[in-house]
Amino acid sequence: MKEILAKSLLNKIERLEAFEERLSVRFENISIKIYANNAVSVYCEIHSNKGTTIEKTVKIECTAYDNDGQILDVKNTYVSKDNFFGFEILEFYFGDDEIADKINKLRLYPKL
Repeated sequence: MKEILAKSLLNKIERLEAFEERLSVRFENISIKIYANNAVSVYCEIHSNKGTTIEKTVKIECTAYDNDGQILDVKNTYVSKDNFFGFEILEFYFGDDEIADKINKLRLYPKL
């Protein structure tokens, strides 16, 4: 059952590819893990489109929305230009009980 829910949520991920292009990064190998209490982790790799470096430190946000388009939660992390080499693995944890059942869309995007 958790695997079916994870696949369903994976299909609900919306990427803002224009943002990725603008910042010369891309997301790959996106996956979802559902926990016993239906909390959710979104995993992904961020890669540079310009070799092994990124030009600026980038903020990555992952936003969870419900069926009405209301924001359930927002998680973010930073990828430092000084520590980046080739790619980095990111995790966004949405820990509210039963949040997996409430999520209708996950939006993943980079920003400055």
